[in-house]
Amino acid sequence: MAQDNIRIGKAELEAFVGAIFVAVGLSREHATEWAKMLVWANLRGTDSHGIIRIPRYIDLINARSINAKPDIRVERKTAAAVVLETDRAPAAVGMTRAVNEAIQCARSAGIGWCAARHTTHTGAIGYFAQQAADQGFAAIVMSASGPMMAYPGTRVPAVSSNPIAFAVPRRGGRPYLLDFSTGVVANGKIMGAADRGEKIPVGWGLDKDGHDTTDPKAVETLLPVGGAKGAGLSFMIECLTSLLLSEPRIAPDLESWAIGDDPFLNGSVIAIDPGAFGDRDKFEREAERLGIVIAGLARAEGVSRIMLPGERGDAIRAEREATGIPIAKGTWQRIAKAAQTLGVAVPQ
Repeated sequence: MAQDNIRIGKAELEAFVGAIFVAVGLSREHATEWAKMLVWANLRGTDSHGIIRIPRYIDLINARSINAKPDIRVERKTAAAVVLETDRAPAAVGMTRAVNEAIQCARSAGIGWCAARHTTHTGAIGYFAQQAADQGFAAIVMSASGPMMAYPGTRVPAVSSNPIAFAVPRRGGRPYLLDFSTGVVANGKIMGAADRGEKIPVGWGLDKDGHDTTDPKAVETLLPVGGAKGAGLSFMIECLTSLLLSEPRIAPDLESWAIGDDPFLNGSVIAIDPGAFGDRDKFEREAERLGIVIAGLARAEGVSRIMLPGERGDAIRAEREATGIPIAKGTWQRIAKAAQTLGVAVPQ
């Protein structure tokens, strides 16, 4: 850990973050849920989607782009499909409601799909997939936003670095969890490098002229993971989330060339009841067996342990719950300044 990092405990950090959100107008319930989600990301090592985002979120609340008092409502519902208007709610609030709606459908129909309109920055999307898996449901969660990532053959923003997450419950262990951006890295990792005063590797992003850059502050366009595969996956997430809601995010911006930091997103939560397809207990046993078999294979040279989906984050969480969450000095200074402006006491 760098010498200019600080460490803070989970409970203290959640209370601090919750107090900040209450100070900008959220209810205590909503502020607590949002704080839990951000700290969950930091606990698991996904610092790019944790509290580093707080100053920007405050700006969006003050600009009324994020609604501190949303009117979340179901607009349409069938046995297995729900359209949810989240009214620009903080994602931790709106998408948690989407998880609950999808699970409610899955309990009766076997599968539930909730498409959530007008969400805001989704953050660590695995948080929502794990919510479903913790209740015994397999889950797929997606989020779609505006242009910020190149498409193969372009040198300007064309698609989004839309994230997708999968979670699967297993017998005798925490759910498997796979959560990734369709970009080489999430934009938050570039923000983190800027906070630490570090350069970024070539291949993460392009500058305003479409050239590779190692300066995190010069990045204008992200690059897709796996080239055409990542870009194509992002394209399909736009189709299966925004277009399903008749709320396109990409084409209108590209047609008008009004690409900016638009906070409005759309999200999809798919909950699957394994018991609707057969024996639920057997499914969870076989999921556990699959992991055991793969983890027991001959390891490559220098590998001490084969990590299954989600286990790296689980290991980091265990360490950080015991020793505290490391926060970069630059990140902490920005958050502390925002808190002081709101009259919120900063932990020492």
